[in-house]
Amino acid sequence: MATQQLTFSIPPYGTATLTLPEVLTPDAFARLDSAIDSVLGEPRQNLGDAAPDPGSIEYDSWVIQRQ
Repeated sequence: MATQQLTFSIPPYGTATLTLPEVLTPDAFARLDSAIDSVLGEPRQNLGDAAPDPGSIEYDSWVIQRQ
């Protein structure tokens, strides 16, 4: 079984790696894209107009780095 890894840079948090059990076909990639969009769309919708200000984001990144 061949595996495939997709690595995403997420500054300032480092990276996230998605490991797939096989090479994606165009259809499987489209389904993965839709699933990721669906999963990530929910937190974006929950933020709405209450998105954190840049100062809060900076403070949170500092707290995470200290842990």
